Amino acid sequence: MIRTILYSFFLLFTFSLGAQDLCSSDRLVEPIFEEVQVTNNVVFDAGIGPFNNDIDLVMNIYEPAGDELERRPVIVMAHGGSFVTGSRNNPVMVNTCTELARRGYVAASIEYSLFPFLVLGQPDSTDLINVITKAMGEMKSAVRFFREDGLGENQYRVDPNLISVGGYSAGAILACHQGMLDEDDVIDSFVQDAIDTQGGFANLGNRLGVSDEVLSIFSIAGSVYEVDFIDENSTPIYSGHGNADETVPYVFGLTGGVVNSHGSFNIHQEYEAQGIENQLFTFEGGGHSDIFTEAIFENDLLEMYENFFVWNKDQICGLLSSNDELAVVETSIFPNPTDGELNFKFGNDLNSDYTIEVYNQIGQQMFSSQKFSNQTAQINLGSMNNGLYLVKINFDENYHAITRRIVIANN
Repeated sequence: MIRTILYSFFLLFTFSLGAQDLCSSDRLVEPIFEEVQVTNNVVFDAGIGPFNNDIDLVMNIYEPAGDELERRPVIVMAHGGSFVTGSRNNPVMVNTCTELARRGYVAASIEYSLFPFLVLGQPDSTDLINVITKAMGEMKSAVRFFREDGLGENQYRVDPNLISVGGYSAGAILACHQGMLDEDDVIDSFVQDAIDTQGGFANLGNRLGVSDEVLSIFSIAGSVYEVDFIDENSTPIYSGHGNADETVPYVFGLTGGVVNSHGSFNIHQEYEAQGIENQLFTFEGGGHSDIFTEAIFENDLLEMYENFFVWNKDQICGLLSSNDELAVVETSIFPNPTDGELNFKFGNDLNSDYTIEVYNQIGQQMFSSQKFSNQTAQINLGSMNNGLYLVKINFDENYHAITRRIVIANN
């Protein structure tokens, strides 16, 4: 599956304005907002608690106070703790989300399922892979939460196309797998069994009809189980890591004393080999937690964050500007309202193949067509319920995707 940013219903009509507001100012790089508004305990999924009990998973959402921009980029952050402990109130998460919000992001510090070691003791490698897999689904749920909000009520005024993930330590491991692992990868049976236990890729997390694709990854002391997960489908990544880290390896080794994984250096090397956008910041002599606590790393830490702010703004503005370079083809969609039969007619200048998708109002895909190449096409939606839908036409090249609202009124 080629990793693309889906559900660009609103972005199609606001590229120029969004690019101007986000990309032609100090926004996203400089702390232009003095105060930050925090909404605590927002429920986004269900998980496992420390006593092997069912719990509501919550997040704290950070927004720039006084901001008037209607659509803002989002970064979903996850705490560390070796998948046995940790909290959304971890100081690294609080400080990171606060600084992101001061620069105009909507940032969220999420909680996720942890291995219930208070009941079951220390996890072995199978236990750890199982809980990581469940937590992966929960990070996907958080991404879908914001995308669904951006496509609907938009309480948090987010751009559903500009969602990134990140974290520290265990949370960074989740973010790395979110952006690198997909069902087309060759996966060890050890890992595949854990995914199957959760119902397979199609059933990780909730809000399953909404895309969990992300724009970028912000990994601090993160790793990935296999570098072979990295391919042309992988998401651009910015990594920060100490090269003397003995908890999550900088290169390769035992992670948390349980499972081997590839750290930021190997991730960087594979991204370079694949020609995928990435950046690695190395804390020379830095370990796992001392990069946040020791004065010797204070300047390096500030530099890492400053570099990330610039790098991630480049990812956002690159997406916005690349879409500005595309042409718009003349398109007619009729009849509207329709009883199910929908016709498409394009201008004579059409020179690209295209596909047609139909979504309901919360972004769930209800229909996907074969590939067309003619200037006319027809689809039948007679089996769908009456109501308002969004039709999206995706072109292989040259043109902006086109999104139109239609009404199905099937007597």
